[in-house]
Amino acid sequence: MTMTTTPSADTPKVKVVIDSDHPGLAGLWPRRPGKTALIVVAVLVVAELVARFLAGGLPNPAWNFAQTDLKVEEMEALAAAGRSADVLLIGNSSVAAGFIGDELEDLLDVDTVYNAGLDGASMRLMEDWALNVVVPLTNPGTVVIGLTSRDMNDDSLSNAEVFDKYFESAGRARFLGEEELGQKVQQALGGISALVRISPFLRDPASLISQYDPSGAHDGTFQLPSDEYDVRTLDVTRTRERALNDFTIGGIETQALQRLTDALEAQGIEVVIVEMPFVAEDYLPLHQNGSADYEAFHDALVAFVEGRSVPYLDLTDYPWTKSEFYDFLHVNTSGIALINSMLAELLAELGV
Repeated sequence: MTMTTTPSADTPKVKVVIDSDHPGLAGLWPRRPGKTALIVVAVLVVAELVARFLAGGLPNPAWNFAQTDLKVEEMEALAAAGRSADVLLIGNSSVAAGFIGDELEDLLDVDTVYNAGLDGASMRLMEDWALNVVVPLTNPGTVVIGLTSRDMNDDSLSNAEVFDKYFESAGRARFLGEEELGQKVQQALGGISALVRISPFLRDPASLISQYDPSGAHDGTFQLPSDEYDVRTLDVTRTRERALNDFTIGGIETQALQRLTDALEAQGIEVVIVEMPFVAEDYLPLHQNGSADYEAFHDALVAFVEGRSVPYLDLTDYPWTKSEFYDFLHVNTSGIALINSMLAELLAELGV
């Protein structure tokens, strides 16, 4: 027979004591929430102080790149003055740092040549930048599109990253009247907290390293390059692993070029395609399949201009040496003079 014993009311109750020092469940709960909060606050204060120190040497652009902010400001000033661009240049850094508007104006005897090239720009970025921002502000007669193989790589990691930052920037949203509440809040918080303001750089340490200047933030103004040829290890690594990675041609970037050309020509704007020069011995090996990848780009570009009867200038035909470059994709002052002269000659033949 089974007997059940029921505790009586007189049975003394045993007090259960949780040992918070024991590494069990109870140990997961903080014993001093006030102390934890102080630690969190202290960490945030230190992080904010470090961010304020770094912020003094970093740009704070609305378009996520100081160069872009400056060019929008310049073009808005042109529009406010009622000036149009006789010639507009777009492309990546090889264009931004390769063509000098003042020199081309003198060579062509025209009023305004504007260089709207942006560092790191892919063809997709150029399409949006040109059609939504640059062309409406400058009302150009001729648009020169400068291209390199890295601009047209459909699978480029850096192309996608730079495009996303540009496309999602508060500056673009504000310019187009598409600014959302979150962007307004981010902008407001950035005016209060340096940590919020430089957060894009913290997510991209390579960008922080390349743009940080202890003497003060760069405002995006163009500076003439050194004449000495010097290829940085960082540039080699980023170009090979993030710009020319998994090289693929004929997809989204080529389609963007086609749409851009169609849209410009539909507005009565003459389009000129320029294939930008490079140092072959250093640039071609950075492609996954070496010169084969570059030839695929070159052949696709030639097929495009021939199929559209678009004026085309192949600057790679010139017998370049390292003495005209400061790295494998960017010309120095000697190279600038050469490519400006060659472009001016073609534009003069076209009656610009």
